[in-house]
Amino acid sequence: MRLERFEPGLSRPALHEALGAEAAERDRDGGFPEAAFGVLRAHGLVAEPLLGDGEIGGLLRLLAEIGRGDLPTGRIFEGHVNALALIRRHGTPGQRARYDALAEDGHVFGVWNTDKPDAPLRLADGRLQGAKNYASGVDGLSHAVVTVPGPTGRVMIVVPLEGLPVDRSWWQPLGMRASGSHVVDFTGVAVTDEMILGAPDAYLEAPWFFAGAIRFVAVHVGGMHAVYDTAVAHLKDTRRIGDPYQAHRVARMGAAVEGGYGWLDRAAREWMDVAAGRAPPEPLVATVNAARGAVEALALGVLEEAERGVGAGGLIAPHPLERLVRDLRTYLRQPNPDGALAGLGAAIADGVWEPGRAFDGSRP
Repeated sequence: MRLERFEPGLSRPALHEALGAEAAERDRDGGFPEAAFGVLRAHGLVAEPLLGDGEIGGLLRLLAEIGRGDLPTGRIFEGHVNALALIRRHGTPGQRARYDALAEDGHVFGVWNTDKPDAPLRLADGRLQGAKNYASGVDGLSHAVVTVPGPTGRVMIVVPLEGLPVDRSWWQPLGMRASGSHVVDFTGVAVTDEMILGAPDAYLEAPWFFAGAIRFVAVHVGGMHAVYDTAVAHLKDTRRIGDPYQAHRVARMGAAVEGGYGWLDRAAREWMDVAAGRAPPEPLVATVNAARGAVEALALGVLEEAERGVGAGGLIAPHPLERLVRDLRTYLRQPNPDGALAGLGAAIADGVWEPGRAFDGSRP
């Protein structure tokens, strides 16, 4: 039976609490967070995760809620959202119908772009050769969108994963263990026309390829919120939250978390404007680049405040802060942060972006 659908601000039992129930166990064994995805399926979120352009604000809040419950689940679910969005944007009617039906049945998808350095994925004579690493969630996915270079651009291929060789020895991370970002070997897989998704370089379509980074930023905001939750709960339980120095730490953490949600809301407004043709795309990309750097800095500040406030005991398992610190510090390491910051600087220099421009008092 499907549970009540997630809506931001809706009065409901906290989704993040249900998602975090098995997080410590999955951190220990590195297994796929199946119970958490069972909760998401029961809420109808695997089948229909708020993919309309007008739902982007709700999607970002949903991703934050999931990250607040469990960051590895958030990472895998964000990949599922990305895969469904690519299929709906670039797929044929038959592809959209097929994968929508699979999602309705509870199947989870991924998007894997990073090649194994010594065996990059290639397509030759109708068959794949090589491997992808950082293949997050492979132990619980049925299909993944993978990319290969072609003569006229990068090509997306939707590949069924059952039976493919998986090397789990490589994934020995500090945190995010349950995201299961292993190495998958696709050598020998036959590629049919029905598996090709979109035109060459559709994966890199502007502005959505760069703007889509706001989805993992949303999961970061949720992880930051979870660190705040845990630190505040600890200080209340130990009756230290009334200490004036701890009050300063709690205040700084709370303001930082609120700032993270503010970046999500600004990006959502600009996303809708671009999708509706009311605004050019360049400011949206700059806003997402700004959000990446700002949320990273805010999250690192929250981690520092929480570690100092709770003390050494919070860095010793099984205290929940110990796992959250490892997971968030690991997940914050996203590709090319310097390039994103440089892009924002160039947008400012060119007069494309400036702080505060998102607010327009003439609109609700």
